[in-house]
Amino acid sequence: MVFEIENYVTLKSAVEELCDFLAVNKVAEERIFDSKLVAYELLGNVLQHSGGGAKLALELLQEYIELKVLAERVFFPPERGVCAEVFSEHGRGLFLVDSVSAERTFTDDGGILVRIKIK
Repeated sequence: MVFEIENYVTLKSAVEELCDFLAVNKVAEERIFDSKLVAYELLGNVLQHSGGGAKLALELLQEYIELKVLAERVFFPPERGVCAEVFSEHGRGLFLVDSVSAERTFTDDGGILVRIKIK
């Protein structure tokens, strides 16, 4: 399943469809929440910082939910997210993504691939 993200309206619509798909496939609510958090964090960063859109690909495997974000303008994220200072207003996104993910990698085609363990 692939979604085209051009703005915050299409982002919201894509995440709602993603959550509906996971629910229909009997994925636990906690993992649906994790997937929603990952999608909003990564795609929100694309819209806010890259000046372009993105594609979000979803694949449901036996053990993992795979979410891949491919931005129009490639962004190479740090290998691990670190939590920002207590009073900082920004800088927690990748830390949160890494906290709920089994794995986050940068793919050869410039995408960010996140695997969320289903069970």
